[in-house]
Amino acid sequence: MMSTFEAAWVIARRDFVASVYSRSFILFLIVPLAFLAIIMAGGAVADRAANAAAHPRVALIADSATVEALQATRARLAQGTSDHVFPSLQAIDPAENVDAQADALLADESAAYSAVFSGTLDRPVISAPPNVDRRVVDPLTLIVNDARLQTALQAAHQPPAFVAAHRRITGQAAGNLRIVRNDLARSTQSLIFGITVILTTLLLSNMTEEKSNKVIEILAAAISLDSVFLGKLAAMLCISLVGLAVWGGMLGLGYLLVQVVQDWVTLPDVGPAIGWPSFVLLIVLYYATNYMLFGALFLGIGSQANSMREIQTLTMPINFMQFGVLLLAANSVGSDGGAMTWIARLFPLSSPLTMLGLAAQADAIWPHLLALAWQLAWIALFVRISSRMFRVTVLQSSNSGSFLGLNRLLLRRKVD
Repeated sequence: MMSTFEAAWVIARRDFVASVYSRSFILFLIVPLAFLAIIMAGGAVADRAANAAAHPRVALIADSATVEALQATRARLAQGTSDHVFPSLQAIDPAENVDAQADALLADESAAYSAVFSGTLDRPVISAPPNVDRRVVDPLTLIVNDARLQTALQAAHQPPAFVAAHRRITGQAAGNLRIVRNDLARSTQSLIFGITVILTTLLLSNMTEEKSNKVIEILAAAISLDSVFLGKLAAMLCISLVGLAVWGGMLGLGYLLVQVVQDWVTLPDVGPAIGWPSFVLLIVLYYATNYMLFGALFLGIGSQANSMREIQTLTMPINFMQFGVLLLAANSVGSDGGAMTWIARLFPLSSPLTMLGLAAQADAIWPHLLALAWQLAWIALFVRISSRMFRVTVLQSSNSGSFLGLNRLLLRRKVD
């Protein structure tokens, strides 16, 4: 009789070979990359269009000297900050009734002005609705006052000279490190979350298909259900790792090609607190535990479904649950501790993502050893519960034991 792990190895090898050596596996590798490329291209186009649409425009109804002073001041201020901080300024020839002209410009949907400046620098008038003060009126007021100051200094023949600050290069600042590492933690969490959502949903349909084909009952008659569930979980994890290796290799080659054309490959100056080698290793380990936790849970859910229609019905609430776990883990990034942070670290489904965020912010290694042991214990528990639920509810052999094997233990005590 094979042991649990030997039987799980047989099931894992069977599922792995059947999946990887099939033609559909090529589509499995190609589709996510094509989907990612479409999302990135669409996101870039949408971001460019959103920035262009969200950038307010102001019409200037004033004399040429005032318009020139405002446009020069706006260009100087935008050069020192960002072009999106200040609204764009467009000169309009004044009409006889400036107020009526301003109302007409604001009502013109093709021109799409957010405000209209009229008058002079000494007596400025800004025509705008009441809900654009912070986005349009306040920056425009800053431009007007700075232009007045520059004009007054030039009239007094005391133009201010530009003073360049002495630039002293230092090491990394703690504030910058905190911001970059928080961004690194959240982006890594989102990456693992997205990959896990895509790949673990395959377990739902896989288990339902084999149950409908009676394959799972044949396997259950030969080996323990714990071995079946553990083997399927390990097989899908290995398949996902093969996919990640191929996707990562292709993206890495693409990045290397771009960098060789431009310059030599350079690593970021700011890295995770625990160091890049340990951080990359923890990414792999926490991805594996995250996948195994959700995979074991999905195997149990998929084993209870009777058709693909039920799987499709369950997909939406499951995805919402995963998104809630991501929000719980992301909430712990940058926090100084507290009840929610400890809940995110101890709750098994959010623990991998939360601890990965901690690796980007703190350099201690021992919390990760404890966390990995904690997550492995929950994986074993989820596999045990899923297999027992399948045996009791589907195979209807509840006499073989309760979820945790307590029934068998009680029977032995009665015999003794």
